[in-house]
Amino acid sequence: MHRLAPPPSVHPSILCDAIDWAMVTRRSIRAFLPMPVPKADIESILQVASHSASGVNTQPWRVHVVTGAAKKKLSDAILTIFNDPVAFGQLEEPYAYYPRQWMSPYLERRRKIGWDLYGLLEIPKTDKARMHAQHARNYSFFDAPAGLFFTIDRVMESGSLIDYGMFLQSIMGASTGPGHLPASGLYGVSWHHRCRARNSGD
Repeated sequence: MHRLAPPPSVHPSILCDAIDWAMVTRRSIRAFLPMPVPKADIESILQVASHSASGVNTQPWRVHVVTGAAKKKLSDAILTIFNDPVAFGQLEEPYAYYPRQWMSPYLERRRKIGWDLYGLLEIPKTDKARMHAQHARNYSFFDAPAGLFFTIDRVMESGSLIDYGMFLQSIMGASTGPGHLPASGLYGVSWHHRCRARNSGD
């Protein structure tokens, strides 16, 4: 789609409703069918999202797509560490995504979404083994046929993270179509060394 293309030939109210629908119904999916996503579909979604606004048009985003054997190899490498308490405890995050100390209302929101999820899965608070297994599904992409990793150059500052947020939201909106529902999550921050090693062929 060209950025200067005329709007679709539908009533403006229908067009606005479609945009509102894509935003309001956005949700994170936790189970996928093993149906491959055509490469052209992924490229189309990324092309649409690339028109997101960014300060002085820096477009600070970089996207790495993994599928098939490469995705499984990366998942297996991450899960090996995730299931090893010693190795997992040695991971370091390049920056803090969440606050060091939680406060209201963020703490309550965090707890509610967590217990709501485990409640739907009928996993009680005391069942640490099942909670660990469910958490591990993040690293197998919930069986999705494709996984997207988003990176940014270290020279970029906080303003670029705002730009990146708009880009990610655009991807999730553009993905809200027949057969394409995203599972969003920040699960690569602690694994950046492992992901980089696998991406470089190690």
